[in-house]
Amino acid sequence: MTLLYIFDKLSAMSDNKSKTEYANELYSQKKYNEAISIYQELIPITDDSQWYEKCELYRMIGNAYYALQDFDNAIIAYEHTLNYSTTNDSIYNILGYLYYYKDIDKAIYYYLKGMEIKPNLKNFVMLAQIMIKNKNYSQKELKEIFEKYVDYFRPQILGENKAFTYEKPYNHDKLRIGYLSSDVHCHTMMSFCLPIFENHNQEKFDIYIYACGQKNDSVTNRIIETGIKYNDCKDLNEYELATKIHDDEIDILIDLSGYTHNQIWSLLFKPAPIIGQYLGFLGTYGMKEVDFIIADEFTIPQDIAQDYTEKPLYINSGMNRFTFNTKNQKLPEITPLPCLTNNYITFGSFNCMSKLNPYTIDLWSKVLHAVPTSRLLIYRTTLQERDIIRFKKQFTQNNIDESRVIFENESMPINHFQSYLMADIVLDPCPFGGLSLTIEEAFMGVPTLTLVGETISAKGSGRVNKAIGLDEFVTYTEEEYVQKAVELSSDIDKLNYYRTNLREIMYNSELCSDYTTYVDELENSYLKIWQDYKDANN
Repeated sequence: MTLLYIFDKLSAMSDNKSKTEYANELYSQKKYNEAISIYQELIPITDDSQWYEKCELYRMIGNAYYALQDFDNAIIAYEHTLNYSTTNDSIYNILGYLYYYKDIDKAIYYYLKGMEIKPNLKNFVMLAQIMIKNKNYSQKELKEIFEKYVDYFRPQILGENKAFTYEKPYNHDKLRIGYLSSDVHCHTMMSFCLPIFENHNQEKFDIYIYACGQKNDSVTNRIIETGIKYNDCKDLNEYELATKIHDDEIDILIDLSGYTHNQIWSLLFKPAPIIGQYLGFLGTYGMKEVDFIIADEFTIPQDIAQDYTEKPLYINSGMNRFTFNTKNQKLPEITPLPCLTNNYITFGSFNCMSKLNPYTIDLWSKVLHAVPTSRLLIYRTTLQERDIIRFKKQFTQNNIDESRVIFENESMPINHFQSYLMADIVLDPCPFGGLSLTIEEAFMGVPTLTLVGETISAKGSGRVNKAIGLDEFVTYTEEEYVQKAVELSSDIDKLNYYRTNLREIMYNSELCSDYTTYVDELENSYLKIWQDYKDANN
């Protein structure tokens, strides 16, 4: 090796460094396209032995594309970094995030890789929310995975503090029930909680709400007007919140948000002697501190109850009641079935894009093949061009012509309820189906065909349909789902009957009217849990 060769090599490295610094300066000035061009010029002239420099070039290209919201090219660049380094958890995590709406299997793969390198609370929360949307995990597997990570994070959360312990049960005149949530405002969850809050017997129970979210609105005021003891806890950290609940001597605490809210980890401090969870997360928490989960036997059959960390608290009158967040909610007038004008059936999907995974697209493609004159409408105001490109590709791979899938994202003139009128039948995604949307669709005369799975997230639409007498729209196998779609598509009289009468059916159903029976049973269940606790600890 000559001195001249060494000099040339060092000179080239110095020149590359100056170009990199210039590109970094352009990046800091948000001149992302210019920065990308220089980074890309440096790639082929940077020796592979300089693995760190090459990895950084790809990382910066990924960052620039990410800033430009060109997520496909960002993914390509970030994945290139893995050819040079596989120890950077942040790369795996950002790939997990980018694949969330693109390929849920890869999203889980990358998040798990990141967690193997450096377990992270925020990324575990994302992972938990994604896993319950994936068909590849059984309820038993979800329980085991969540328990493993919660056990890992518990010492980190507690720090120098210890979980609260209880030498003996409280002795209050009235049982104190606390509800913890980040969604005590105009949120879907409150549509299921308002029937509880507004019908609690406050002569027999003291009811407390611990609100951790940043929003307050008319729904917040509606809850406060019930006389429930409302506590604004948005500025408290996990330990402060747990201490607040403990100091209030809450007998039974019900968490309403799970891994969808910012104070889930306060439960590890065991702020109440008995803790339950309800509906907000649609899955087990994997926390030994949470004693029970409110459910019914359709949602959690007894033969899989052991696959939940929490013990099911069965409510015989059903797991849910529903009311609109807005009193006297204005609903658009029902219009005739689209098929009467179109001369073909329009299947509809109105759920968020993250639920429309490849498995769902494959299943819906089978429906479209089985009903060859039908169309599928995918409507969501958040539907973006990259979503449309992805879905078109997936349907094409299933031999579905592009003309048969309609994409809409325009806001409705009156409100979003109008959008449901564009469909004759709604197709539920799998395994994370609808719940509140299924209810809203029914109010507009549009029934939802659902495929029931094992997890809570795969039972919502089935639970709604059973509560309103639409058992024929509940299926348990792919074959049954497709066959039922065929049968319903050919029975226009039946679809027309539901179009005309389903709103009244909804209003008269137990789901939307029989609040007292439900809350009475819930309160009696609380009393029994507390008595059992007292018997065991006195």
